[in-house]
Amino acid sequence: MNRQRLSLALKTLEAGDWLTFEQFAADFLAVDYPSLRTMAATKGDKGRDGQLFTPEEDPTDMVQYSVTRDWKSKINQTLKRLAENFDNVRRLIYATNQEIGPSADDLVNSIMREKGVIVDVRDANWFIERRETHPQRASASEDLCRKIVDPLLRKDNISSQVGLALSDQEARLGLLHLSLQSRDEATERGLTRESFESLTLSALHDTSPENLLTRGEIHERVRSFLPAGHEQQVGAQVDGSLLRLSGKKGRVKHHKGSDKFCLAHEERKRLIERTAEFMQGERSLEEQLVAAVDFYGGGLNSAQRATVGSELRASLELLLLKRGEEFAEAVRTGEMGHADKEGVEQLLRDESEKKSYNIHPKIVADALVHVLDKPTDEVKPHLRRLADGYTLFSFLRQTPDVQKVVVSIFSEGDFWVDTSVILPLIAETLLEDSSQRNYTTLFKAASDAGIKLFVTDGIIEEVERHLNRCLQFSRTEVQKWNGSVPFLYAAYALSGRARSGFTEWLENFRGSSRPVEDVRLYLEEEISIYRKNLVEEADSASIELRAAVQEVWNEAHERRRNPKEADWDPAITRRLVSHDVETSVGIIQLRSRSASSPMGHRYWLVTLDKVAFRLKRELSSRLHDAPASPVLSPDFLSQFLRLGPLRTAVEKEQRINLPLMVDVSKYDYLPKSLVELADSLREKLGGKSERLIRRGIRDSLDKMRSEEGVEAAGGWQAAEERIMALLQEEGSLQNR
Repeated sequence: MNRQRLSLALKTLEAGDWLTFEQFAADFLAVDYPSLRTMAATKGDKGRDGQLFTPEEDPTDMVQYSVTRDWKSKINQTLKRLAENFDNVRRLIYATNQEIGPSADDLVNSIMREKGVIVDVRDANWFIERRETHPQRASASEDLCRKIVDPLLRKDNISSQVGLALSDQEARLGLLHLSLQSRDEATERGLTRESFESLTLSALHDTSPENLLTRGEIHERVRSFLPAGHEQQVGAQVDGSLLRLSGKKGRVKHHKGSDKFCLAHEERKRLIERTAEFMQGERSLEEQLVAAVDFYGGGLNSAQRATVGSELRASLELLLLKRGEEFAEAVRTGEMGHADKEGVEQLLRDESEKKSYNIHPKIVADALVHVLDKPTDEVKPHLRRLADGYTLFSFLRQTPDVQKVVVSIFSEGDFWVDTSVILPLIAETLLEDSSQRNYTTLFKAASDAGIKLFVTDGIIEEVERHLNRCLQFSRTEVQKWNGSVPFLYAAYALSGRARSGFTEWLENFRGSSRPVEDVRLYLEEEISIYRKNLVEEADSASIELRAAVQEVWNEAHERRRNPKEADWDPAITRRLVSHDVETSVGIIQLRSRSASSPMGHRYWLVTLDKVAFRLKRELSSRLHDAPASPVLSPDFLSQFLRLGPLRTAVEKEQRINLPLMVDVSKYDYLPKSLVELADSLREKLGGKSERLIRRGIRDSLDKMRSEEGVEAAGGWQAAEERIMALLQEEGSLQNR
């Protein structure tokens, strides 16, 4: 019995399935309690669904089966009715399909203290962990899955629940199989071959010896998934897939006399298990999305959660589809953008599908970006497969020969990174959980795959000057500071750390004697980013190109200058412009020395700067023949490493943790009032657990920042209450 299949069955149970669950749970409990008797009756059960039979005595051990989400209320209601009808109840076995775990500890302890009744909670995990401990339990599990899950996974039902960003049934089913194809291991097999095998299996999804498909019907179903004009090529690929899949002990059975096909018995079983695992991932994704909306102030009630979860997932999948389409287009043209929260919010505003909820797009955007940036361990592999499925779908919609397109992507390279990428790399050192350091993981994977990472002296200088600016901010009274909170200090404050420790943290990257050299050595030794200037290459470019690029960057930096900073030195703007011109023009010149496909170039600039992504468009209005953009976004680099020629050079653990999207926008603007709030809270909570103070301040500032200021989240008092609640919770855990 597959764990994921049973888990999906339990999660899918609804209020109307109470009898089905009762029969399932009773079979499980009867293994341990042969004297268990079911008491549910149309005339009333006096508060219990079952009891353990004891001759000549009043029953003391009662059983309650329940599929309700509000398990706390259900337990209390059951105990109240039992007290009205029985005098000597000592134990209540509460069997439920919900996942409860340690969440019941406080309620269980209080009932024991106040009523003297032992509440023994048997939740979903209890059943899942014991599914194979006895033949009766294995049989009950199989019966439940056959009744609840198997119909769910049939073609007509499954296609209404997956691929929510798509409208066509065959396309949705195709996406499912493309996503199922994406596993943790990268193989040398071509993506075209893998993709067509997935589409062929998709066409055969519901087949069996009693329900065969002809070769022509399979061709027709696969062709409906792909663009017109490639019929001959598609037919050849489908025939090749059928030949490979129907070999000895293959996944497909070929009835040669009629030239008809169906899935082999073992493949049907395997498909059910893997689809159940996929659907379990969908449910977990919806749960994290709903939790994120709650955190950012969505205010969902229990009745809304199931419907809203599905709608939020549809929005997230639309985002994944758009990113997949942009990635496929970037491979064709070499032009790309970068996903940020602002773009996600605009996508949500443009959605044509009407939602049942009335939640501000900003809150939904915060939730979607949070889940993409920090998925739970359970959601992360599912989300990655889903994203890769949409990307392959987008490639196939352009051309059936995915491999031919993918091999045109760079398989080696010299990549320069700028300040907009290096600062988030430094900020990630504040994350105690190394698995959440997405940029660090990304650039380590790139380096391990053979990509060489460089930085110019100008960028090193910018990083050092930013660190120095942060140091000055940490030594200045907040209200006396002229300007915005510097990016890295904002990251430091949002991590919940004390202002007094900032100088010590900064010493990890720079000292006071030779700060620029310290930054260079840190980048080289810790991140494998080496110094390599591009002055000569930039100087060799035409005057027209240099002048046009300089004009673009000069206008950008003038717009960025904070009008409140009256002492801003124009010389600083000139130096920033010269640094950007050096990297942009230098890489363009390196690329001009060798012909290549749009994404086959060896030389790239990895950046988050929005102006850099507009460079081709800006130059096109200034030059007759504008060069291709040398810009690569980090999230696209992550997709290249997962799906491009370098995918086999990336270790499995790194592939699993490659980010889908990294959110650094929360550091871009942190109101100074929130920095003051963090300082004030620390003074009030002196002597408390540093770990909990840090966590409480971090979560409070993150919530307040997302809600545009202190007042929106309940102010200083609310933040203090959140932290005190954490401290109280910790104390109760330690006293148990």
